[in-house]
Amino acid sequence: MYGATSTWASSTASSTAAAKTTRMLGCGVAAVRVVPRGHVDSLGCKAFVLVIMASKSVSKPNSGLVKVYLVCFNLFSFVAWLRVFAGILLYMVNGSGARPMLNHSLTNLVQSRLPMPAPAQFPDYTGHSEFISEMLYRASTLYNYIGPLVIVVQSLAILEFVHALFGLVKSSLFVVLVQVCSRLLLVWFTVPLYQASQQTPFFAVMVFAWSLSEIIRYPFYVNQLLDSLSFPVLWARYSFFTVLYPLGVLSEMQLIWASLPKGVAWPWVDLAGWSVRDLFFLALLPVYVPGLFFLYSGLLKSRRKVLGNDFIGSKGLAAVRENRQKRLAHLRQLAQKAR
Repeated sequence: MYGATSTWASSTASSTAAAKTTRMLGCGVAAVRVVPRGHVDSLGCKAFVLVIMASKSVSKPNSGLVKVYLVCFNLFSFVAWLRVFAGILLYMVNGSGARPMLNHSLTNLVQSRLPMPAPAQFPDYTGHSEFISEMLYRASTLYNYIGPLVIVVQSLAILEFVHALFGLVKSSLFVVLVQVCSRLLLVWFTVPLYQASQQTPFFAVMVFAWSLSEIIRYPFYVNQLLDSLSFPVLWARYSFFTVLYPLGVLSEMQLIWASLPKGVAWPWVDLAGWSVRDLFFLALLPVYVPGLFFLYSGLLKSRRKVLGNDFIGSKGLAAVRENRQKRLAHLRQLAQKAR
Protein backbone atom coordinates (compact mmCIF):
# COMPACT_ATOMS: atom_id res chain seq x y z
CA MET A 1 0.00 0.00 0.00
CA TYR A 2 1.49 3.22 -1.06
CA GLY A 3 1.68 6.19 1.21
CA ALA A 4 2.04 9.84 0.26
CA THR A 5 4.82 12.34 0.81
CA SER A 6 4.59 16.13 0.44
CA THR A 7 7.59 18.34 -0.26
CA TRP A 8 7.52 22.11 0.03
CA ALA A 9 9.88 24.22 -2.08
CA SER A 10 10.35 27.79 -3.04
CA SER A 11 8.89 29.14 -6.26
CA THR A 12 12.37 30.24 -7.26
CA ALA A 13 13.52 26.62 -7.43
CA SER A 14 14.06 25.42 -10.96
CA SER A 15 12.51 22.35 -12.51
CA THR A 16 15.89 20.65 -12.22
CA ALA A 17 15.87 21.17 -8.47
CA ALA A 18 12.34 19.80 -8.26
CA ALA A 19 13.37 16.72 -10.17
CA LYS A 20 16.34 16.33 -7.85
CA THR A 21 14.04 16.62 -4.85
CA THR A 22 11.84 13.91 -6.31
CA ARG A 23 14.81 11.62 -6.79
CA MET A 24 15.89 12.22 -3.22
CA LEU A 25 12.51 11.01 -2.06
CA GLY A 26 13.21 7.74 -3.79
CA CYS A 27 9.68 7.41 -5.13
CA GLY A 28 7.54 8.04 -8.19
CA VAL A 29 5.56 11.24 -8.50
CA ALA A 30 1.79 10.89 -8.63
CA ALA A 31 1.00 14.57 -9.13
CA VAL A 32 2.66 17.98 -9.08
CA ARG A 33 0.54 21.05 -8.56
CA VAL A 34 1.27 24.72 -7.88
CA VAL A 35 -0.60 26.30 -5.00
CA PRO A 36 -2.09 29.73 -5.85
CA ARG A 37 -0.27 32.74 -4.41
CA GLY A 38 -3.18 33.72 -2.20
CA HIS A 39 -3.01 30.41 -0.44
CA VAL A 40 0.73 30.80 0.04
CA ASP A 41 0.33 34.22 1.57
CA SER A 42 -2.21 32.84 4.01
CA LEU A 43 0.51 30.54 5.22
CA GLY A 44 2.81 33.50 5.78
CA CYS A 45 5.06 32.68 2.82
CA LYS A 46 6.00 34.88 -0.14
CA ALA A 47 6.72 32.18 -2.66
CA PHE A 48 4.81 29.66 -4.65
CA VAL A 49 4.75 26.18 -3.18
CA LEU A 50 5.46 23.03 -5.10
CA VAL A 51 3.47 20.10 -3.70
CA ILE A 52 4.64 16.65 -4.71
CA MET A 53 2.29 13.77 -4.03
CA ALA A 54 4.40 10.64 -4.05
CA SER A 55 3.10 7.22 -4.98
CA LYS A 56 5.38 5.51 -2.49
CA SER A 57 6.55 6.22 1.01
CA VAL A 58 10.04 7.49 1.70
CA SER A 59 11.24 4.06 2.71
CA LYS A 60 11.23 1.69 -0.23
CA PRO A 61 8.88 -1.21 0.64
CA ASN A 62 10.91 -4.22 -0.48
CA SER A 63 14.47 -3.14 0.31
CA GLY A 64 17.04 -4.42 2.75
CA LEU A 65 15.79 -5.95 5.97
CA VAL A 66 12.16 -5.57 4.92
CA LYS A 67 12.72 -7.86 1.94
CA VAL A 68 14.52 -10.41 4.11
CA TYR A 69 11.67 -10.33 6.60
CA LEU A 70 9.00 -10.75 3.91
CA VAL A 71 10.87 -13.66 2.33
CA CYS A 72 11.16 -15.39 5.72
CA PHE A 73 7.50 -14.71 6.53
CA ASN A 74 6.29 -16.13 3.22
CA LEU A 75 8.52 -19.18 3.51
CA PHE A 76 7.33 -19.84 7.06
CA SER A 77 3.69 -19.44 5.98
CA PHE A 78 4.30 -21.81 3.08
CA VAL A 79 5.72 -24.47 5.42
CA ALA A 80 2.85 -23.97 7.89
CA TRP A 81 0.15 -24.41 5.24
CA LEU A 82 2.06 -27.31 3.73
CA ARG A 83 1.82 -28.96 7.14
CA VAL A 84 -1.94 -28.38 7.13
CA PHE A 85 -2.25 -29.85 3.64
CA ALA A 86 -0.14 -32.86 4.62
CA GLY A 87 -2.26 -33.32 7.74
CA ILE A 88 -5.44 -33.49 5.65
CA LEU A 89 -3.96 -36.17 3.42
CA LEU A 90 -2.57 -38.16 6.34
CA TYR A 91 -5.86 -38.16 8.21
CA MET A 92 -7.95 -39.01 5.16
CA VAL A 93 -5.61 -41.96 4.46
CA ASN A 94 -4.83 -43.21 7.99
CA GLY A 95 -7.81 -41.94 9.97
CA SER A 96 -7.30 -41.84 13.74
CA GLY A 97 -3.91 -43.51 13.26
CA ALA A 98 -2.41 -40.36 11.70
CA ARG A 99 0.35 -38.78 13.76
CA PRO A 100 -0.37 -35.35 15.31
CA MET A 101 0.55 -32.33 13.18
CA LEU A 102 0.75 -29.85 16.07
CA ASN A 103 2.69 -30.00 19.32
CA HIS A 104 0.58 -31.48 22.09
CA SER A 105 1.21 -28.55 24.45
CA LEU A 106 0.28 -25.99 21.79
CA THR A 107 -2.83 -28.00 20.93
CA ASN A 108 -3.93 -27.97 24.55
CA LEU A 109 -3.20 -24.24 24.78
CA VAL A 110 -5.40 -23.47 21.77
CA GLN A 111 -8.21 -25.73 22.94
CA SER A 112 -8.13 -24.22 26.44
CA ARG A 113 -8.84 -20.80 24.93
CA LEU A 114 -11.87 -22.03 22.99
CA PRO A 115 -15.38 -22.16 24.50
CA MET A 116 -17.44 -25.31 24.57
CA PRO A 117 -19.15 -25.65 21.19
CA ALA A 118 -22.90 -25.84 20.82
CA PRO A 119 -23.74 -29.56 20.58
CA ALA A 120 -25.13 -31.13 17.44
CA GLN A 121 -26.04 -34.61 16.29
CA PHE A 122 -23.32 -36.34 14.28
CA PRO A 123 -24.33 -37.07 10.66
CA ASP A 124 -25.44 -40.56 9.77
CA TYR A 125 -23.57 -42.05 6.82
CA THR A 126 -24.80 -45.65 7.12
CA GLY A 127 -26.77 -45.37 3.89
CA HIS A 128 -23.58 -45.24 1.81
CA SER A 129 -21.06 -47.89 0.89
CA GLU A 130 -18.42 -48.79 3.46
CA PHE A 131 -15.67 -46.84 1.70
CA ILE A 132 -17.80 -43.72 1.15
CA SER A 133 -19.07 -43.85 4.72
CA GLU A 134 -15.52 -44.06 6.06
CA MET A 135 -14.33 -41.14 3.92
CA LEU A 136 -17.30 -39.01 4.97
CA TYR A 137 -16.70 -39.93 8.61
CA ARG A 138 -13.04 -38.92 8.41
CA ALA A 139 -13.94 -35.66 6.65
CA SER A 140 -16.50 -34.97 9.38
CA THR A 141 -14.00 -35.62 12.20
CA LEU A 142 -11.05 -33.80 10.59
CA TYR A 143 -11.58 -30.75 12.80
CA ASN A 144 -10.77 -32.75 15.93
CA TYR A 145 -7.43 -33.69 14.35
CA ILE A 146 -6.32 -30.51 12.62
CA GLY A 147 -8.59 -27.72 13.88
CA PRO A 148 -6.10 -26.15 16.36
CA LEU A 149 -3.38 -26.11 13.70
CA VAL A 150 -5.67 -24.36 11.22
CA ILE A 151 -6.58 -21.75 13.84
CA VAL A 152 -2.91 -21.01 14.58
CA VAL A 153 -1.78 -20.90 10.96
CA GLN A 154 -4.71 -18.82 9.71
CA SER A 155 -4.28 -16.37 12.60
CA LEU A 156 -0.80 -15.59 11.25
CA ALA A 157 -2.56 -13.90 8.31
CA ILE A 158 -3.17 -10.92 10.61
CA LEU A 159 0.42 -9.99 9.82
CA GLU A 160 -0.51 -9.71 6.14
CA PHE A 161 -2.94 -6.95 7.07
CA VAL A 162 -0.16 -5.29 9.10
CA HIS A 163 2.16 -5.51 6.08
CA ALA A 164 -0.40 -3.77 3.86
CA LEU A 165 -1.22 -1.21 6.57
CA PHE A 166 2.39 -0.06 6.91
CA GLY A 167 3.18 -0.22 3.21
CA LEU A 168 5.53 -3.20 3.34
CA VAL A 169 3.67 -4.74 0.39
CA LYS A 170 1.71 -3.31 -2.51
CA SER A 171 -1.48 -5.19 -1.73
CA SER A 172 -4.76 -3.31 -1.39
CA LEU A 173 -5.48 -2.74 2.29
CA PHE A 174 -9.23 -3.21 1.76
CA VAL A 175 -8.84 -6.47 -0.16
CA VAL A 176 -6.44 -7.90 2.43
CA LEU A 177 -8.78 -6.83 5.24
CA VAL A 178 -11.77 -8.55 3.63
CA GLN A 179 -9.87 -11.75 2.87
CA VAL A 180 -8.29 -12.03 6.31
CA CYS A 181 -11.46 -11.14 8.24
CA SER A 182 -13.65 -13.54 6.24
CA ARG A 183 -11.42 -16.44 7.20
CA LEU A 184 -10.96 -15.36 10.81
CA LEU A 185 -14.72 -15.15 11.20
CA LEU A 186 -14.81 -18.84 10.36
CA VAL A 187 -11.83 -20.12 12.38
CA TRP A 188 -12.59 -17.94 15.42
CA PHE A 189 -16.34 -17.35 15.53
CA THR A 190 -17.97 -20.17 13.58
CA VAL A 191 -16.31 -23.58 13.46
CA PRO A 192 -14.96 -23.70 17.06
CA LEU A 193 -18.33 -22.60 18.46
CA TYR A 194 -20.65 -25.05 16.69
CA GLN A 195 -20.30 -28.80 16.39
CA ALA A 196 -22.62 -28.65 13.40
CA SER A 197 -19.89 -26.74 11.53
CA GLN A 198 -17.13 -29.00 12.82
CA GLN A 199 -18.91 -32.20 11.84
CA THR A 200 -19.74 -31.38 8.24
CA PRO A 201 -17.49 -32.74 5.45
CA PHE A 202 -17.39 -29.21 4.05
CA PHE A 203 -14.85 -28.28 6.71
CA ALA A 204 -12.41 -30.70 5.09
CA VAL A 205 -13.24 -29.30 1.64
CA MET A 206 -12.70 -25.73 2.82
CA VAL A 207 -9.37 -26.41 4.52
CA PHE A 208 -8.21 -28.43 1.51
CA ALA A 209 -8.97 -25.48 -0.80
CA TRP A 210 -7.36 -22.99 1.59
CA SER A 211 -4.16 -24.96 2.13
CA LEU A 212 -3.62 -25.85 -1.51
CA SER A 213 -4.13 -22.25 -2.62
CA GLU A 214 -1.71 -21.01 0.07
CA ILE A 215 1.10 -23.43 -0.75
CA ILE A 216 0.89 -21.98 -4.25
CA ARG A 217 0.50 -18.32 -3.23
CA TYR A 218 3.43 -17.99 -0.83
CA PRO A 219 6.12 -19.39 -3.17
CA PHE A 220 4.76 -17.02 -5.82
CA TYR A 221 5.33 -14.10 -3.43
CA VAL A 222 8.87 -15.30 -2.69
CA ASN A 223 9.61 -15.44 -6.42
CA GLN A 224 8.34 -11.88 -6.78
CA LEU A 225 10.47 -10.63 -3.89
CA LEU A 226 13.58 -12.29 -5.32
CA ASP A 227 12.69 -11.29 -8.89
CA SER A 228 13.05 -14.92 -9.88
CA LEU A 229 10.05 -15.96 -11.92
CA SER A 230 9.09 -19.63 -12.09
CA PHE A 231 6.59 -20.54 -14.76
CA PRO A 232 5.08 -23.57 -12.95
CA VAL A 233 4.45 -21.39 -9.87
CA LEU A 234 3.19 -18.52 -12.04
CA TRP A 235 0.82 -20.81 -13.94
CA ALA A 236 -0.45 -22.47 -10.76
CA ARG A 237 -1.02 -19.10 -9.10
CA TYR A 238 -3.22 -17.88 -11.96
CA SER A 239 -4.92 -21.18 -12.81
CA PHE A 240 -5.71 -23.22 -9.69
CA PHE A 241 -8.00 -20.50 -8.36
CA THR A 242 -10.54 -21.34 -11.06
CA VAL A 243 -11.43 -24.44 -9.00
CA LEU A 244 -10.13 -23.69 -5.51
CA TYR A 245 -11.72 -20.26 -5.11
CA PRO A 246 -15.37 -21.25 -5.69
CA LEU A 247 -14.77 -24.52 -3.80
CA GLY A 248 -13.51 -22.61 -0.77
CA VAL A 249 -16.23 -19.94 -0.87
CA LEU A 250 -19.08 -22.43 -1.22
CA SER A 251 -17.65 -24.47 1.67
CA GLU A 252 -17.41 -21.35 3.82
CA MET A 253 -21.05 -20.59 3.09
CA GLN A 254 -22.03 -24.14 4.04
CA LEU A 255 -20.18 -23.89 7.38
CA ILE A 256 -21.92 -20.61 8.18
CA TRP A 257 -25.28 -22.10 7.25
CA ALA A 258 -24.62 -25.12 9.48
CA SER A 259 -23.98 -22.81 12.44
CA LEU A 260 -27.31 -20.99 12.14
CA PRO A 261 -30.34 -22.00 14.26
CA LYS A 262 -32.46 -24.86 12.95
CA GLY A 263 -36.06 -25.67 13.77
CA VAL A 264 -36.97 -22.06 14.59
CA ALA A 265 -38.89 -19.41 12.67
CA TRP A 266 -37.02 -17.01 10.41
CA PRO A 267 -35.91 -13.87 12.26
CA TRP A 268 -38.27 -11.63 10.29
CA VAL A 269 -41.09 -13.75 11.68
CA ASP A 270 -39.84 -14.24 15.23
CA LEU A 271 -36.49 -13.12 16.66
CA ALA A 272 -36.67 -15.68 19.44
CA GLY A 273 -33.85 -18.15 19.03
CA TRP A 274 -31.68 -15.79 16.97
CA SER A 275 -28.67 -14.11 18.58
CA VAL A 276 -26.94 -10.99 17.26
CA ARG A 277 -24.17 -13.23 15.98
CA ASP A 278 -26.70 -15.41 14.10
CA LEU A 279 -28.33 -12.35 12.52
CA PHE A 280 -24.95 -11.00 11.42
CA PHE A 281 -23.93 -14.25 9.73
CA LEU A 282 -27.35 -14.68 8.14
CA ALA A 283 -27.00 -11.21 6.62
CA LEU A 284 -23.45 -12.05 5.55
CA LEU A 285 -24.41 -15.10 3.50
CA PRO A 286 -26.02 -13.20 0.57
CA VAL A 287 -22.90 -11.01 0.31
CA TYR A 288 -20.86 -14.06 -0.69
CA VAL A 289 -22.70 -14.43 -4.00
CA PRO A 290 -21.89 -11.04 -5.61
CA GLY A 291 -18.51 -11.08 -3.86
CA LEU A 292 -17.67 -14.39 -5.50
CA PHE A 293 -18.76 -13.08 -8.90
CA PHE A 294 -16.77 -9.82 -8.82
CA LEU A 295 -13.60 -11.30 -7.32
CA TYR A 296 -13.71 -14.33 -9.61
CA SER A 297 -14.17 -12.06 -12.63
CA GLY A 298 -11.20 -9.97 -11.50
CA LEU A 299 -9.06 -13.06 -11.11
CA LEU A 300 -9.97 -14.27 -14.59
CA LYS A 301 -9.03 -10.85 -15.96
CA SER A 302 -5.69 -11.03 -14.15
CA ARG A 303 -5.07 -14.49 -15.61
CA ARG A 304 -5.64 -13.26 -19.15
CA LYS A 305 -3.33 -10.32 -18.48
CA VAL A 306 -0.51 -12.47 -17.09
CA LEU A 307 -0.84 -15.81 -18.91
CA GLY A 308 -2.84 -14.89 -22.00
CA ASN A 309 -6.05 -16.40 -23.29
CA ASP A 310 -4.83 -19.97 -23.81
CA PHE A 311 -4.80 -22.70 -21.18
CA ILE A 312 -1.03 -23.25 -21.36
CA GLY A 313 -0.28 -19.60 -20.60
CA SER A 314 1.94 -18.77 -23.57
CA LYS A 315 2.13 -15.09 -22.65
CA GLY A 316 3.38 -15.86 -19.17
CA LEU A 317 5.87 -18.42 -20.46
CA ALA A 318 7.30 -15.86 -22.87
CA ALA A 319 7.58 -13.31 -20.06
CA VAL A 320 9.43 -15.79 -17.83
CA ARG A 321 11.85 -16.64 -20.63
CA GLU A 322 12.45 -12.97 -21.35
CA ASN A 323 13.09 -12.28 -17.67
CA ARG A 324 15.52 -15.21 -17.50
CA GLN A 325 17.42 -13.95 -20.55
CA LYS A 326 17.70 -10.47 -19.04
CA ARG A 327 19.05 -11.90 -15.78
CA LEU A 328 21.59 -14.02 -17.65
CA ALA A 329 22.68 -11.02 -19.71
CA HIS A 330 23.06 -8.99 -16.52
CA LEU A 331 25.16 -11.73 -14.92
CA ARG A 332 27.39 -11.86 -18.02
CA GLN A 333 27.93 -8.11 -17.80
CA LEU A 334 28.88 -8.40 -14.14
CA ALA A 335 31.27 -11.24 -14.95
CA GLN A 336 32.92 -9.20 -17.69
CA LYS A 337 33.34 -6.21 -15.40
CA ALA A 338 34.89 -8.43 -12.73
CA ARG A 339 37.62 -9.57 -15.09
